[in-house]
Amino acid sequence: MAKLIESKYSQSDMFDENIVADIALRRTIQFRLNFWINICKNPVSHGNYYWNSSPEHRLIAMLAISANMKQIPFSLINQNKIKDYFTVAMVRLLTHISERKIQRIIKMGIDRGDLILIRDKPPQYQGTKQLMFLYEDFERSWIDSQKNEIKSTI
Repeated sequence: MAKLIESKYSQSDMFDENIVADIALRRTIQFRLNFWINICKNPVSHGNYYWNSSPEHRLIAMLAISANMKQIPFSLINQNKIKDYFTVAMVRLLTHISERKIQRIIKMGIDRGDLILIRDKPPQYQGTKQLMFLYEDFERSWIDSQKNEIKSTI
C-alpha cells in the first residue's frame, strides 16, 4: 500500500510538506484499517477482540500493562510513588463508565488470566505475562512499521 501511495508523487514532491503530510495520513489510515480488520477477524473469545471491544477495555488493558512494566503515570499514583498497580479509582478518573462496569471488565480480565489482584486493600491490579505476550504479538506489526520507518529515514 505504501508504494501505491508514493507512486502517485514524484521525488521532487517529497519536499512539499503538504504532500508528505498527505502520505503520512494515508499510511496511518491504511495501517489503522488493517489494525481493526485484524481485530474483527478474531473470535469474540480472543484476547485482542476482548481488550479492544471498548475504549474502557483498551484503557484498562493499557493500565494493566503499564503497571506490569512499573510505568503508571505519576499523575495517577499516590504519594508512595508506587507505579506497579492500577485501581478502579484510577479508571474512574479517566472514564465516564460506572464503577460496576469497571469491576466487571476487571473481573473478566482476571477470569481470562490477563489481570491479577496484587493487593487486597484497596484492590490493586496488574497485567499478567499472558496479557503482555498478547500485546507484544498484537503490536508487532506496529513496532515493525516503526522500525521500517526509522530505517527509511536514516
